[in-house]
Amino acid sequence: MSIAKLYRVKDLVNYPARAGKVFVDRSGRTRTLSHREATTGLLNISESMLWKLIKRGDFPAPTYITASMPTWSEHQINQWIASKNRAA
Repeated sequence: MSIAKLYRVKDLVNYPARAGKVFVDRSGRTRTLSHREATTGLLNISESMLWKLIKRGDFPAPTYITASMPTWSEHQINQWIASKNRAA
């Protein structure tokens, strides 16, 4: 029995870089928001584009592990990529 690899949204889509920020909160303490480097996902599309494709029916609907954790199996992703390559 093999366990299928599951992909989350963060694994599939691109995220832009976010610079770190330093600010002073209401109590006067200095806080730092950490930076985030840009990432390129497996599909090389934005998160909003992923959800548009799902809404249009052009991308498989996710399976939710929890109410806020959509996932896709490796098989679903590979099938979708193969169908896009055939259509191109």
